[in-house]
Amino acid sequence: MSRSLARTTLICAVVCLLVAPCVMSATTTIKVWTGYPESLPVYKAAAEDYMKEHPGVKVEVSAFDLRDVEKKYAIALPAGTAPDVCECSDLFAQQFMGTDLLDPAPSDVQKWTENSFDGIYCKPFQYRKKIYAIPWTQGFQVLYYNKDHYAEAGITAPPKNLDELMSHARKLAKYDAAGNLVRSGISLRVSGGGMGVAQKFEIFLFANGGSVLEPAGDGKWKANFNNEAGYQALNFYLQALHKYRVDSINMKHDSEAFVLGLASQLNRETFVIGESRNRAPKMQYGIAQVVGGSAGHVTNLVTEGLTVASSSKNKELAWDFAMFLNRDKYLVQMMRDVGWICTRSGVDYSEVYKVEPHFEQAIARPKNMRLVQSPTAASFTEVYTKFSSRLVDVFTDATMVDNRTRISRFLQDCADEANEILKSNGEYGQ
Repeated sequence: MSRSLARTTLICAVVCLLVAPCVMSATTTIKVWTGYPESLPVYKAAAEDYMKEHPGVKVEVSAFDLRDVEKKYAIALPAGTAPDVCECSDLFAQQFMGTDLLDPAPSDVQKWTENSFDGIYCKPFQYRKKIYAIPWTQGFQVLYYNKDHYAEAGITAPPKNLDELMSHARKLAKYDAAGNLVRSGISLRVSGGGMGVAQKFEIFLFANGGSVLEPAGDGKWKANFNNEAGYQALNFYLQALHKYRVDSINMKHDSEAFVLGLASQLNRETFVIGESRNRAPKMQYGIAQVVGGSAGHVTNLVTEGLTVASSSKNKELAWDFAMFLNRDKYLVQMMRDVGWICTRSGVDYSEVYKVEPHFEQAIARPKNMRLVQSPTAASFTEVYTKFSSRLVDVFTDATMVDNRTRISRFLQDCADEANEILKSNGEYGQ
């Protein structure tokens, strides 16, 4: 071998050694965040399959508590450090649609979304006719009731109205020898940060034709609870807590109370089905639609969506993974193993219904059932959060029970605050 050829061979070998590690590590990473840790097995299953079909792609999924992930998004999106795929609610996404922080879906993704989902799920993610997220899961409330508790109390059917709901609760509640409540007749949302208290309270507003906010035309809004619906809803809570003592601020609440047998009735989303199966597989319970009132059967609808941050360097792959997540396999797994119901049309869930008929009961809505989406007002979060905080305080005041004057004054003060928030954002209408 000539000296020049040897030198050339040596140089090539060195170059190959330097380049090889780069080639071996040339992987595109897609980062995904969710605020629902219970959904992590579905994400991981989809990520594993996606990586098999796309050998050069790595999918990293991180799960946080819901309020924590919203705080992280609020910081990461403006900072340009958000993940490629963000799972967030329609309420949260609406704050960023039309800004330079979220990208609208590419035309092919938008067309696929419009053809794959009912318009009620797409609408909250639309801004100026462009879709900013692929709908994912839906949250609507139903009434859960413990069948064994019902039988013990001689109750043969779920309630048809708020009066029956309270009557059932009074028969179901249990007390110890000292008169302390040890089992709630109904578990109400009476504490907690964020918007949740107002959102759960709104079910009782809906029953009598009220709501936290109502449209006032031309994209404007106004408070809609300083009225008879507001009085009936708030007095229901106050009576439950202080007059009839069928619930207590000191009791465990929400799904935990229900699956532990510490509450006999509960309004909550469908994830309770999965939680009940995992934590209380022997519990016998039924599902009915939330009770109606003068306004009929009404529940709120919150849709989670999969959107792509504008700062993503892998937007095409990010949107592709979001569509991949919506394959039948993962939607069935989400219902079967987690308890959330996804939104894409045309999925066959019959295998799930055979082993868990509660899901079919949950989505067997009456024809006259209204699904109310969250207000699109930019003031939404602030209004609901502040109203929630004030409700938590008033729930502790036993002197307010049946006091129409004081309840009406309280509701008017809260409505004035809500309307002032709307005015400050140019969103208030008469």
